[in-house]
Amino acid sequence: MRLVKVRVPAGQGERVASLAFQAGIPEVALFQEQVCHADGRRETRDVVDVAGATPAAKEFIDALLAAPFYDLRDCSVTVRQPRSIVTPQRPEAITWPLVEPTADIFQELWQFSYVTPSFVGRTFIAALLLAYGMLQNYLLVMVGGLLFMPPLPLLLAVAFGILARQWRLVAQGARALLLALALIMLAALVVARLIGPPLRFDQISLLPISVLISLGVGVAAGVATGDDAGERTLIGLAAASQVGILPAWLGVWLALGDGAVDGAPVQQALILGTNVVTIVVAALVTYAALRIRGDGLAQWAQPTVGG
Repeated sequence: MRLVKVRVPAGQGERVASLAFQAGIPEVALFQEQVCHADGRRETRDVVDVAGATPAAKEFIDALLAAPFYDLRDCSVTVRQPRSIVTPQRPEAITWPLVEPTADIFQELWQFSYVTPSFVGRTFIAALLLAYGMLQNYLLVMVGGLLFMPPLPLLLAVAFGILARQWRLVAQGARALLLALALIMLAALVVARLIGPPLRFDQISLLPISVLISLGVGVAAGVATGDDAGERTLIGLAAASQVGILPAWLGVWLALGDGAVDGAPVQQALILGTNVVTIVVAALVTYAALRIRGDGLAQWAQPTVGG
């Protein structure tokens, strides 16, 4: 369910309301308000306030952002997710959770792909736990590290960015992913130097099995991020296992060498790269199948918008 508030220049409110009705939203609130700017200017804007099911809100917002009259310089959209909406609509109609508005997915992936001190700290600590668990073959410690490792939203940012032609988002997700992989390798190298050989964990999947698992992870992740009721935590764990264990293995190999680690580093690097590409492609295809497109996000691709 979504609450959508749209501000447009005075006189355009009726056009926005018409788009809401075409999307299947049965009623809208239309009123005017004064908008004050930091430079002292005041202007009157039309405000359209709607409440509706998630798919109707998606259709409305996508149509609005693609409308010829919509301009980010003097229009805005605010989307909220309420606990409940009590209307004459049937519960099964108002609560249908799929598909989320494209703008929601877009901004969520931007938010989770920033490189911040928290991102670096969480990734490094998670990798320390993962590497320790791998060296000692402590599965619960490995799971603990994988649970708060961040690769899934980074992979999805690349997939969605390619589909929506949002190349800044692709670059943002790719940079964060490369940094995460480097941090995992570094943390594993540090732990391996401190603990020493051997590496007791030896359950890395072969390439064909790994591809199948990554394919399932990409599809499930694409569906979950487009679904209000989607369960994302365990999917994130699965993605971390496909993308986090292998760079940790490579970090241990760099620290201990061939004698203490079974396997070939070139093969493990190939599996890692294949896993990344498979998850990205699977998520991209899933987004396309769900009709999640970025046509209405074209204005956000301009680097001058939003500073």
